[in-house]
Amino acid sequence: MSWLLWGSSQKLTGSYLGGQKLFRCTFSMDQIDMESPHSKWQTSGNVSWTMGVVNTKNEEGSKTEKLKAYIKCHLEHHIETLVEENWHLEADYVIRLINHSNSNKNVYTRGSTSFSKTKEQNMSSLINISDITDDFLLNDELTFEVEIGVKSSEGLPKSVDFLVKRTDSNAILTVLSKNSTVFENMFKSDGTGKAKNEYPVDDVNPESFHLFVKLASDVPMQFDLDNIEDLLKMSERFKIDNVTLKCKDFLMNSVVDDAVALKIADQHGMLDVIEEKR
Repeated sequence: MSWLLWGSSQKLTGSYLGGQKLFRCTFSMDQIDMESPHSKWQTSGNVSWTMGVVNTKNEEGSKTEKLKAYIKCHLEHHIETLVEENWHLEADYVIRLINHSNSNKNVYTRGSTSFSKTKEQNMSSLINISDITDDFLLNDELTFEVEIGVKSSEGLPKSVDFLVKRTDSNAILTVLSKNSTVFENMFKSDGTGKAKNEYPVDDVNPESFHLFVKLASDVPMQFDLDNIEDLLKMSERFKIDNVTLKCKDFLMNSVVDDAVALKIADQHGMLDVIEEKR
C-alpha cells in the first residue's frame, strides 16, 4: 500500500523496534533515461536496503513516462544460511524527491509493506516525468531521501550482545585482535585480565564502546551523529580502520547536513569526505 504526498515534513512517526534507516542518494536524468539506477546498499541490523527508480518508458508496452521508485530489502550474506525459510519483516517507508527551491513542494510516496524471501522489493509511482521541473534538479541530478522503519520481523537471527559473558568470547577477542594491534597487545599481556579473560578499557562511554566493538567485529549495526564522534575517537585510539570506513560511508551517504559532515571530516582528516561534501 502506498500513496503520493506533497509537503515538507512527512516523516515516519511510529515505533520501530526493528530499527530505522535514513539515507540520501542522487541519480542523473541520463541515468534514469537509460537504465534503472539504484543507491548504494545501506546496512541496518541483519538486512541491507537500496532505493531505485524506473522510468516507465523503459517498461515493455508502456505508453507513459512516469517515475517509479522502489525499496529493496536484501539479507546480509553472512546470515543467509541462518534464517528460517519463511522469514519476513514488516516495514514502513517514505521516499522523498527533493525540491531544491521550496521544500513545501517536495514529492513523497509512503507506505507499509512486507518483505520476505519471495518478495524483496516494493514499487510505487512517484511523479510524471513531465512534472519534473528545474526546481527538482541540482547539477542535472534528482535527490532522494529515504526513510525506512522496521516494525517487526520473524525468522531472522538476533544480533549478538557483547555485554553478556558468552561461551564464544575467545572468538570475539580473536576478531578484535586481528583488526587492531592495540587489542592484540592488550590480550597478549600478562596480568589479572588475562587470567579472568576480562580486559578493562578506561575512558570510554560504555554504550558507545559496546557499539564500537560490534562494528569492529563486522556485526551490522545502525548509528547516527550522536555516536560518530565517540566511534571515530575510538577508531583512532584502537587503530581499527574498518570502523573509520563505516563512519566515512555514513557521512557521505546518509542525510547529514553538509556543514556538520565537513566539520567532522576536517577534525578527523577525512579528505575523501571533504571532497564529496564541498
